[in-house]
Amino acid sequence: VRRLQAALPPGLFSVRTWEQKQGPLLAAVEIEKAILNVLLFLIITVAGFGILAIFYMIVVEKTRDIGILKALGASSRGVMTIFLSYGLALGVVGSGVGVAIGLLFVHYIDEIEKGLSKLTGRKIFDETIYYFPNIPTDVSLTMVVWVALAAVTIAVLASVLPARRAARLHPVEALRYE
Repeated sequence: VRRLQAALPPGLFSVRTWEQKQGPLLAAVEIEKAILNVLLFLIITVAGFGILAIFYMIVVEKTRDIGILKALGASSRGVMTIFLSYGLALGVVGSGVGVAIGLLFVHYIDEIEKGLSKLTGRKIFDETIYYFPNIPTDVSLTMVVWVALAAVTIAVLASVLPARRAARLHPVEALRYE
């Protein structure tokens, strides 16, 4: 850019990069990315609380069964491992399905946009505003892996409290529970 400006007569031409020319648009895209990251975090957090609530319900429903396991000699650590393994499995399956659906969504984003535009009668991604004929996508493998690992971690962490509660149940009290 500097070499071009130096080569051209001053005042006649203005040389700018496309980033400089489209600065407000790029700033808006960066803000949208930040907002989407916050929304993704909130969605994963809500899912974590959902897992926590479901696991507490399972512990309450299976109190008698946990009592039987402990009466037959299962250790507290063994009972806790059952629930943590279940949380891990739930996180892995949920992350796997989420990644698959997300990648399919990104791959077919233009077709989805066209379908939604036909359905609503309004252009969702207007080329005259965004200057692109298609919706640009950039899938970062690192980001996909981090999000999937975060989801699995939250699922496991959400299962810790119910697993501890199940592990601390006294066999006699658990067998009395109805």
